[in-house]
Amino acid sequence: MKRIGDMMVSSIKPSDTVGRRRVLADEKTVFYLAEKVIGELYGARGRKNISPRYWKKGKLFLACQSPLWVNELWISRDELRERMNRELGYEGVSEIKASE
Repeated sequence: MKRIGDMMVSSIKPSDTVGRRRVLADEKTVFYLAEKVIGELYGARGRKNISPRYWKKGKLFLACQSPLWVNELWISRDELRERMNRELGYEGVSEIKASE
């Protein structure tokens, strides 16, 4: 199975790159990956209770339905960040913040 980062590289035109750097992911791509990885970690219940709200400069803000989910995300935030970056193919998400 292809990673999203691989598909992004194959669809880049020469005008979309700066030197050898590739185009960074947009907010919709990061939100899609967040929902996908949350679903893998927590299943349907996690998708129902955790949703991405905002992403800027590598910081991903997630909204949770209860303090229990905020605590669960705080405990596993590093794993979530690593999985998302693995899918992106670069360090696109540097920090994850969760709030109620």
